[in-house]
Amino acid sequence: MATASTKKWWKNAIAYQIYPRSFCDSNGDGIGDLPGIISKLHYLKDLGVDLIWLAPIYPSPDCNNGYDISDYKGVNPDFGTMEDMERLISRSKRLGIKIVLELVINNTSDQHEWFKKALEGDQKYRDYYYFRDGGRTAKPNNWGSFVGGNVWSKTEEGDYYLHLFSKNQPDLDWHNPEVFDEFADIMRFWLDKGVAGFRCDGINLIYKSTLDDGRARLFLTGREHYLNTYGCHEVLKRFNSEVWSKYKTFNVGETIMVEPEEAKPFCQDHQAELDAILFSEHMDVDSSGVHWLKKQYKPHNFIKIIDKWQNELNYPVNCLENYNQIRSVNHFGNTKDYWEKSAKLLCGLNFSLKGLPFIYEGEEIGMIDSEHSMGPFQWDASENAGFTTGTPWMKISSNSTYINVKSEIEDEKSVLNFYKKMIEFRKASHALADGTYRKIASPNDVYIFTREAKEERLYIYCNLTAMNKAVEFYGDKIIFGNYNNEERENFYLKPYEFRIVASNI
Repeated sequence: MATASTKKWWKNAIAYQIYPRSFCDSNGDGIGDLPGIISKLHYLKDLGVDLIWLAPIYPSPDCNNGYDISDYKGVNPDFGTMEDMERLISRSKRLGIKIVLELVINNTSDQHEWFKKALEGDQKYRDYYYFRDGGRTAKPNNWGSFVGGNVWSKTEEGDYYLHLFSKNQPDLDWHNPEVFDEFADIMRFWLDKGVAGFRCDGINLIYKSTLDDGRARLFLTGREHYLNTYGCHEVLKRFNSEVWSKYKTFNVGETIMVEPEEAKPFCQDHQAELDAILFSEHMDVDSSGVHWLKKQYKPHNFIKIIDKWQNELNYPVNCLENYNQIRSVNHFGNTKDYWEKSAKLLCGLNFSLKGLPFIYEGEEIGMIDSEHSMGPFQWDASENAGFTTGTPWMKISSNSTYINVKSEIEDEKSVLNFYKKMIEFRKASHALADGTYRKIASPNDVYIFTREAKEERLYIYCNLTAMNKAVEFYGDKIIFGNYNNEERENFYLKPYEFRIVASNI
């Protein structure tokens, strides 16, 4: 176990994802903003948060939820000013909370000054992107886009530019050393302002090894030419050695369509790259490899995926929802009959796993939504849920009358107070903070595992179903759970029951 002097500052952190547009509106325009986040910092501190990951706060035409960035050194006027951003960084620091910024480096917005100059014919900036002439088939290659269709769009001059995502997000050419220099400068700009690092979006697809035609596939033809390429690793190694290592940073990468063996070099190689990666395989547990082809969700498949990543990565980043996914209670829990129990179960599971737990805004109060997680945060039971005094940019959920911070703070048995207690428990537990992980054989759709450190062994029980499940119990004393003593049974777990049992060593 690392000593206090060598252990990285983020190793026992609680991380919290904020989608600024939906968190808190300070000026009544219906859009969440940076002053709104500042006004809620004490709430986050009281919850137990140590690290905030901000979704993009930069200027953007907002064709893709802010991930189409038009100025990497600016602040979106919808969210505030650079002075607001500097105030957020300094006030967070005062409370012991670090800020990690989203960084999208696979592509820019088509409204970025670089791309505008490229379209005007400036050769320096044309070399920042992939411009190619079409052949006999009109398109430079047969690659498929993440959003459907081909990856090439035609310019007014008759040539084409590459975009793995929408046509509003032209891909950068990382073969060009000037692109690296630009982003090294951008990172230093923000690190010098006091941010603690970056969440690097889609980091395993930034470097295209060739532009050759790809093998025909149902989804993402051509991906063998850019997923997990040698060049991706070389870029990250340079960022680490030339930028990140000069500051006390935490840098996490989102990796797309990877297995653990492919993910390991990004965060466990002897030549340092990222501190950790975000994997999303469990988010697609109910898809058929293509996210729009849904199949039935089965908890044992979810358990199998989580267990695989727990075993393979030294320090996984664990999250169960984000702005682009349905809420975890909708996805993995039961909103009809066991909303509270399943919300607490998912909290207990997330904070009991090995690694760094991330919470997405609203997860801690059990927010539910059947389509996505971008809806405004529910602070109280008022008409606009305390999010804004104006007209919210997105409709407030009708369940805000009973799922909201104000009512849950006042309820000792609420989901929010369960989160607070679970976070406090995790921070005090050597087994949960630094201990080993081992899965134990269990009935189908029940997840049982141990976390063990010197002088502390914990057995974690998670029944991911709406049925009673007979299990073999280990350990000596129940020390945490989402059912009270009177409700528990001695020979089986109740629906969506979570419990931690301590064992004398």
